[in-house]
Amino acid sequence: MIRSPDIFKVLQTAPLFQGVSGRLLVEKLSESRLRTLNPGEALLVPGQANNAIYIILSGRLSVQTKDSGVEPIALLGEGECVGEESIIGEVHIPAYVIAATACKLLAINHAAMWELIDNSHQAAHNMLSVLSMRIRPTAQIMAESHENHHGFSGTAIVDEMTGLYNRQWIENKINRYLRRYVYDKRPNCLMMVKIDRFKELDDMFGQLGSEQVLRDTAHTILSCLHPDDQAGHFLDEQFVVFMPHTIMADGCIAAERLRAAINESVVVLPSGDALPPISISLGVCAANPDDTPAILFARANEALQQATDGGGNSVKWRDNSRDGETAQQPANAAATLPVKPFMSLWSGVR
Repeated sequence: MIRSPDIFKVLQTAPLFQGVSGRLLVEKLSESRLRTLNPGEALLVPGQANNAIYIILSGRLSVQTKDSGVEPIALLGEGECVGEESIIGEVHIPAYVIAATACKLLAINHAAMWELIDNSHQAAHNMLSVLSMRIRPTAQIMAESHENHHGFSGTAIVDEMTGLYNRQWIENKINRYLRRYVYDKRPNCLMMVKIDRFKELDDMFGQLGSEQVLRDTAHTILSCLHPDDQAGHFLDEQFVVFMPHTIMADGCIAAERLRAAINESVVVLPSGDALPPISISLGVCAANPDDTPAILFARANEALQQATDGGGNSVKWRDNSRDGETAQQPANAAATLPVKPFMSLWSGVR
């Protein structure tokens, strides 16, 4: 089953299998089966016994405290796994796992996974890392989910087109992060993303083409995110990424990494025809303690606008977090990111 090049590619980049021999993956996971889910379909429910680990090949899964009408604890995308808790013994599923979009999964039974762990130190290390990442934030995430449950009851939070959070959810999430910023005094950054010349693409290739561009851009954004980052479909061809606990330097690195990834991507229509290369413009700004979401969005949008006005395919940034720096430039100025020297000095930080 995993001899499919597409499936094998996902497995090799999945956190659970990074660094594991391709030969071992083929040998130990050859009997794994495919499973598909429609949007809204449940994969796992609390208290359920489970004998498989599911790797997401495409789509997004929502982990939540109820089967509907609540904010998810997490949204998981390509390469991530669910059901891994059950491998350590008689541990039942602690939350609902529901398809936020159409999903394709690879189901790996526990026996096959244990064989792989027994034969690969790296696989054992990866499993321990995944389990620790799941356990560590559980108390905080569950408390936040309970605190905000009432306000989100009955409200859709996922954009069906892209599989990302919608604008309402991302604005509320950012508002909570900003309130928390006042107490923990940790840095945060906001990145605004816009697809260049999107109207031209829509005119040339119609709705089918433009929707495919949106979906592929959203997928690339997800592939470049860190676990704590929050991405949303903001408006039309615009996206937003909130990066908690991130300094400006690292936020600019993330933006440049995303810009390069989009440049290298190829958008293919269902017919098999490839669209011309696409590019994006990005604006990055740091959050201040007294910011509201509207103020933060406006500042990031100023940088984004300068990127688009300059011809697109670039990163611009606004840093208001240090008075000495902002005093040296006009109040509405956005600085151009010196990409190559910046990347050489900071590459790998984030």
